[in-house]
Amino acid sequence: MLDDSVQRVSYRHGEILFMQGQPSCCLFAVTDGMVKICTHNADGREQVVGLSSPHSLLVGLQSINDDRYAYSAIAASNVKACKINHRTLLEQVRHKGDLAMRLIQAMNAQLAHSRALMEVLGHKCAAAKIASFILLMTPKAKKANGGFALPFSRLEIASLLGLSEETVCRMMATMKREGAIHAPRGRIEIRDWGRLHAIADGKSSAQLHP
Repeated sequence: MLDDSVQRVSYRHGEILFMQGQPSCCLFAVTDGMVKICTHNADGREQVVGLSSPHSLLVGLQSINDDRYAYSAIAASNVKACKINHRTLLEQVRHKGDLAMRLIQAMNAQLAHSRALMEVLGHKCAAAKIASFILLMTPKAKKANGGFALPFSRLEIASLLGLSEETVCRMMATMKREGAIHAPRGRIEIRDWGRLHAIADGKSSAQLHP
């Protein structure tokens, strides 16, 4: 619907889509890869506050009426996206009802993804948080078998979940010993879906506290 106004862009792992405080002009529809949403405090430390995978949300949507971006968007893996100008999008929405509905659907997808992430953060047990996070990050195509690249370091996972890096490493090592996952460097392989779901639901006898 916006083909004439869309710029197809790609980013390598670690490249910046936009920075917090930068004048806002565009939003991004991610078609491949994952983007981490971050804020930076006064001393420059990065806090991961959200995630975007394909079809889950439009990155930068919150800034559509703001002069500057309220957060940074950084490629957590190699990313392909469609870059859409704010002004062009709003002008087209006024005249195309179908486009307005698509935008509403995108906003609903964003809310659903945010709710899922809030549920992960709401777990009281560290092991449940980490197991739920792994399940949330699992690509749909990998729901049966096979591993996938987890585009976050243990430190980034700890930052997002409000845990220490030591706790994340210890909990994941426990899940590995119990056969729920296999975690070679930079990847996750789910070996026992039932056990991992049980840990995420707080029903496993393997639950450990930080």
